[in-house]
Amino acid sequence: MVGAALDEGFDKPHGTALRKFLERRSIIIVREISQTGGAPIISPKPTGVTMTANQQGLLGKIAVVTGAGRGLGSAIADVLADRGAHVIVNDRSLEPATMAAAGIRARGGNASAIAFDVADAAQVEKAFHQILADQGCVDILVNNAGIGDFVSFPEITSEKWDRMLSIHLKGSFNCCQAALGSMKAQKAGKIVNVSSVAGKRGDFIGNAHYTAAKAGIIGLTKSLALYAAPFGINVNAIAPGLVATELSEEMSPDMKATTISRIPAGRLGRPEEVARATAFLVSDDASYIFGETLSVNGGSYMD
Repeated sequence: MVGAALDEGFDKPHGTALRKFLERRSIIIVREISQTGGAPIISPKPTGVTMTANQQGLLGKIAVVTGAGRGLGSAIADVLADRGAHVIVNDRSLEPATMAAAGIRARGGNASAIAFDVADAAQVEKAFHQILADQGCVDILVNNAGIGDFVSFPEITSEKWDRMLSIHLKGSFNCCQAALGSMKAQKAGKIVNVSSVAGKRGDFIGNAHYTAAKAGIIGLTKSLALYAAPFGINVNAIAPGLVATELSEEMSPDMKATTISRIPAGRLGRPEEVARATAFLVSDDASYIFGETLSVNGGSYMD
């Protein structure tokens, strides 16, 4: 009866997704007698997982992390899984996503892999439809997928410009659109868009196409946060400085040394530092934060 009522109350597949969400989140009431008279305590059904302090915050949440086959995205997926989430690891190719998900499972976490190009709206829609069919909901979305291209302004061609904005900005938009319906139906959700310090201050190297895409992500975050907040959905962004990943290895030694010289902390960021900040934004500790862009940049830009 509950499932039928929910299916009638929301457009499919979101009604079906919400029904599956509630079935998956089925709870038992445990009554404890306390000094105040024994208020009921609602506890999740046992999962067989031994929780650590970290795991309690995201236990049972379904998290989609794009561009998580390597680098920063992989680190974010690792931390979310460590805190109890079931992570859907995305990459444009299935192999790196599968390897990253297998690594999470080998460490005792829950993860699965899915391949789609975030810049292709049709692929995104199809992938999220499959995720909702399999998992019942999406609780967390981290839009991390992106590319680098360390070139000066005169070197930016129209093709380079379009590709950069298509992956970073349009890709984030596509995934937000695909996840939003499920989150609205369950009146809860967390979205974190990965921007960059370059989106706040510009880029010393040039990279105007990258900077424009990352600044656009900040604007997208603010606008979507205003729309989504009444539905109980937190939308925020994170703006890392240069992080020690495969992407930073594409820089020339001189370019990297110049960048580090402008960082008060005197070093590149570590992927896990950005990942832990992301985990904070998708946790209940950030429940009253909307439309913010959290800087994790070693002090290279302060606002």
